[in-house]
Amino acid sequence: MSKKISVGVALALILASIAATFAVTVAVSQTIYNKLISDISGRTEMYSAIDDINALIRTNYYYFGSINSEKINFSISDGYVNGLGDPNSHFLTASAYTDYTERLNGNASGVGITTTWDAATAKLVVTSVANGSSAAAKGIKENDILTKIAGEKITANNYESLLDTLSGDTLSTVSVTCSRNGTPLEFSVTVGYSFVSVSHKVIGNVGYICISAFYANTQDQLKEAITAVQEAGAASIIFDLRSTKEGTVEYAAACIDCITPICSSQDEVLAKLVGRDGTPVANYPSSSNNLNLPMVVLVNGETAGPAELFACDLRDFDKAVLVGTQTAGVGTAQQAFTLEDGSAVILTTSKIIPYKSESFNEVGLVPNHEVEGSASVLDESKDAQLQKAISVLSAD
Repeated sequence: MSKKISVGVALALILASIAATFAVTVAVSQTIYNKLISDISGRTEMYSAIDDINALIRTNYYYFGSINSEKINFSISDGYVNGLGDPNSHFLTASAYTDYTERLNGNASGVGITTTWDAATAKLVVTSVANGSSAAAKGIKENDILTKIAGEKITANNYESLLDTLSGDTLSTVSVTCSRNGTPLEFSVTVGYSFVSVSHKVIGNVGYICISAFYANTQDQLKEAITAVQEAGAASIIFDLRSTKEGTVEYAAACIDCITPICSSQDEVLAKLVGRDGTPVANYPSSSNNLNLPMVVLVNGETAGPAELFACDLRDFDKAVLVGTQTAGVGTAQQAFTLEDGSAVILTTSKIIPYKSESFNEVGLVPNHEVEGSASVLDESKDAQLQKAISVLSAD
């Protein structure tokens, strides 16, 4: 037998449910704080502030019925980590953390294109194609116009949902139709690919190797690039690390080890990490690899972290000189701490100590040859830093 309830009772039940949801949200946030804050007085003060805000919202907030507990959880956690004032520490949702770990492993999601919807022409235009991506391998190019995805015609109403089929890392195959100069072209692209962080070419008799990040697969790509430019007749090498900042110290040390000889003393390492009390966190020893060619490393104000270690160590070993502008001075390493819901806090936990030099944290590296300028993809002759690197190698 069913019983009817009054509108007032129903409303009261709804409000009680919302209040309970908000209380759970606060409880979850407190659990996160327990992992981050060690002193009890600090927790008590924070909990008191949250409880006060909770009470104010429950009593006065006009849109109380539309509270999104998931968004509140994220905002509280993200706000706390951002409050540290450290640009290298941040909070990641579960899905963002999965993407983060995949990227460090050298795996990229999607098919490797970025797009924009041109409302004036009602066309979906390819704005960039990532090196090494499925889209690049199949032949999709910048300024191509996407007309169909998975056989469905692209319109203003469906292009966003159709683009979703090209995201993720499922290794599935999707058909894509493009128009290039009015000619329709069919492609079969794979969702998910290995990220290419090393590119190379030969300029005259100089090997040019650009490293855009230090991921798990960067060392293998670097070895292949070094071999390729040597086989092409390179008598010297330029490593371009301008604006390179992503990756880890571990993977940067692996790349350094492709080039440098074994350390001169058993007590020496390519790099070490030390905690805030000076205790060792990790050591990265060297092996017997040794690349005997004149070298230059290009750096700038956005060369940071693992890339700075690479540049610093090559100079410490007297393998290379630096050309460009003073680097960013990010001499710290981060560690991921996962939480119960799959989210994570990426937290600065140690300082990087190079092979011989003092820490470059907050001071950066001053190049041997300071040259202003920026990379020029279209015209190498207008790249003052690159041209200086070539002239330095020519003078050796």
